[in-house]
Amino acid sequence: MRISELSRQTDVPVTRIKYYIREGLLPPGERSQRNQATYGEAHIDALRLIRALRETAGLSVEAVGAVIAELKRPWADANPISAALDKVYPLPDRKRSESEEQAFALLRKEIAEMMRGLTWTLGDETHWNIDHLTDTMMQLREHIPPGISVETLGRFANLAWAISEACYAGFEDHVPSPGDDLVDPTRRAIMGTILIEQLISPLVRSALALRSRHIGAGIKPPPS
Repeated sequence: MRISELSRQTDVPVTRIKYYIREGLLPPGERSQRNQATYGEAHIDALRLIRALRETAGLSVEAVGAVIAELKRPWADANPISAALDKVYPLPDRKRSESEEQAFALLRKEIAEMMRGLTWTLGDETHWNIDHLTDTMMQLREHIPPGISVETLGRFANLAWAISEACYAGFEDHVPSPGDDLVDPTRRAIMGTILIEQLISPLVRSALALRSRHIGAGIKPPPS
């Protein structure tokens, strides 16, 4: 198909398609004539992926490019899911004083011990997001005294595992094995992780806001 048809089918303007090609997010079409190129179903799928990452997940062009680059890597090279998510959710670059760095290190150790004690974590800490958790808890303790305890964080962790169970229900046959090339299941795992968060976050915001409304109105919140 011509680029105009690709634009029509994906609802992406021609100028933006050309921009994505220049930025390396979208592969160029196959040259049919000197000034013309043809595009196929792979370009439609790629544009839908880009749109989901840009419009639903709200990622920058640079972050989208990083995720797509990870999708092209063999599974045996590294864990592409973790690598892609590290690009999407970089750790904030904060300047801390010496005392703050000491407090961060102590809290990080406490969180690591909590994570290590969970029934579902494995020995490799790569996926524990300890630095992100520690940074967020430091911020909570600074701005919302007394903040959140590590014990409470452990309860959140168990809720997170239950959410992951719901997310993966019915997809047991679509999990790649070490050594497999990156295929559709891995793409779904990466996209699902990024996009499902867009569902969970609004639900949590709604629950917290409405719980405060119950309390403010003197209505006993119903049990979960």
